[in-house]
Amino acid sequence: MQKFFVYLTFIPWFLYFVEIAKNFLKILANTKINKEWFKKNFFYLFRFDSLILFAIFIFFAKFYKDANQIKLVKILLFSAINLFLYINTLYEKHDNPNHITPKDISTILILLLVILIPIIFYIATGKYTITYYILFAYSFFSCLIVMLSKVINDLIVKIVRRKNNGNK
Repeated sequence: MQKFFVYLTFIPWFLYFVEIAKNFLKILANTKINKEWFKKNFFYLFRFDSLILFAIFIFFAKFYKDANQIKLVKILLFSAINLFLYINTLYEKHDNPNHITPKDISTILILLLVILIPIIFYIATGKYTITYYILFAYSFFSCLIVMLSKVINDLIVKIVRRKNNGNK
């Protein structure tokens, strides 16, 4: 039964991560990322409200690990934190008029593969607390993960185009 609830907790995290990734993909569509942009948007990239919530989870997981209901507390706390963060992102203003385009689909597929890594880790090991830590790290570094996925996608597209142009 615990495994079922742990799988359910992945849903709010997935919704939150997808919302962040979608918003950042829109930003990447027309923005040149450089050192100046990074300085200006540092607090957008690394959100300290989420960092505080993650720290609360880690506090309970580390210092109350011998409590009777700590498994239930960790599962509920993880879900509540991610549900709160997801709803919070829906209320934020996103003035970006860009949309996800069909050329972003390959980047989204790479992101989905990256998202599967912690889920597969949980399926293989059953260690939900470590999986939660990994998922929190994914959430905190989501913009960097999206940028990395975009770079990988662009590299793959470049290699495929070069190969196709060489075969003609």
